[in-house]
Amino acid sequence: MAEIDPISAVLEMGRALLLTAGLTRCETGGTTYFSGGGKTGAPVVVLVHGVNDQAGTWAPVAAKLTGNLRLIVPDLPGHGTSEPRTGPLNLPFMVERLHAVIEKEETGKVTLVGNSMGAWVSMLYVLTHPDRVERLVIESGGGLAIAPGVPLTAKTREDAERILRAVHGPDAVITERGVNATLKLSTDSQFLRVIASNVFPHFLDARLMEIDVPTTILWGEHDGVVLRSYVDRLESGIAGSKVKVIKGAAHIPHAQQPELFVEALLETF
Repeated sequence: MAEIDPISAVLEMGRALLLTAGLTRCETGGTTYFSGGGKTGAPVVVLVHGVNDQAGTWAPVAAKLTGNLRLIVPDLPGHGTSEPRTGPLNLPFMVERLHAVIEKEETGKVTLVGNSMGAWVSMLYVLTHPDRVERLVIESGGGLAIAPGVPLTAKTREDAERILRAVHGPDAVITERGVNATLKLSTDSQFLRVIASNVFPHFLDARLMEIDVPTTILWGEHDGVVLRSYVDRLESGIAGSKVKVIKGAAHIPHAQQPELFVEALLETF
């Protein structure tokens, strides 16, 4: 019998929980996404995951949101089961595929909620399709040319432990499996494919003032990847934006403090 990869099993469990929450797995042009929830006329919320992640990351909050909101939860290109499986992952292409999903769902204006790199993609989407966005929620991310709090690839086991604590919090339990997985991502990952596409033309430092939709910035108080100085730059650059700190969370508040995340998100409506 083949050995079960426990990390893959956890990822699949998250995707299965999206189905349990009442979402349906869909596909358009090689892009996988999950859709459903909400009563007729409910606000439409698009949940956009970060790099090296996939739609199942939103499982801890999906069931809590579907009573009030209609959800669209994509696998970004090259992530989850979305194409392409090889080659560079260009940020404008991610925006294009996100738009294809939103178009297929025939929504009106949507609320975009992006975590980490998903926040970068969401901001680029706002700048490309401002007529399609009702509001923007940036969760521990943003696309600025500001160095993160830790290196994003690990050369040593010590590097891997630093990254894991930055992502999950200073008191996170670091396992051997987690360290090994982080080291593996430093040689074969979607992050490396994104970097290979040349991200520099897409930094948003000089374009923040162009974002003209109501914007909320959610930030985990223990985030060691996106530091508070980064969040302050977003807040000062996006007119009228507001920062909400998620207590007890680090770089992935929706997974680390799901109830507080849901409360903060629903307050934006």
